[in-house]
Amino acid sequence: MFTFDCFTINGLKIELVLPELDQAPALLNLIAKDREQLDRWLPWADTTKTVADEANFIEMVREQTANYQMLELVIMVNGQVAGMLDLHNVSRKDQCGEIGYWLGSAFQGQGIMTTAVKRLVKLAFAKMNLHRIDLMADHENKPSRAVAKRVGLEHVALLRAKVKYHGEFRDMDLYTIINEAN
Repeated sequence: MFTFDCFTINGLKIELVLPELDQAPALLNLIAKDREQLDRWLPWADTTKTVADEANFIEMVREQTANYQMLELVIMVNGQVAGMLDLHNVSRKDQCGEIGYWLGSAFQGQGIMTTAVKRLVKLAFAKMNLHRIDLMADHENKPSRAVAKRVGLEHVALLRAKVKYHGEFRDMDLYTIINEAN
């Protein structure tokens, strides 16, 4: 397992690691446990039903990571799979990307995601030479919007009817942060 970053919060050891196929069962179990909550904001949660589904996803993101199109990380808390964090839609030409994340309910409310996102932003600016990072959150997803604000991303737009899932158009809030040093 390759550890990309490691930090401690309230005595919890947090590791951001590259996804491995042997993590697929634990990730699927976490998704299954929180499926109703995750599915409200992330439509893929309803279609990730088997270990093979999760393993296929891991293989796909590993290939995209190898091609510098994204960076997908598994969040580990004291050695236990807790969620995922990514930088996707990476454009080397435009020096930008978009952050996405989810965290199991048992791990929420402890500052884990806020700190992980802060560290990913810092890394993306310093090591990947990105100039702009966006984050989109469902307008009704207050916890995700709060993470964006705590990290220091600026709310730049409410995108009306931006996405459609479960047969309904949803408004999305767009947050962004610019690398002023770049």
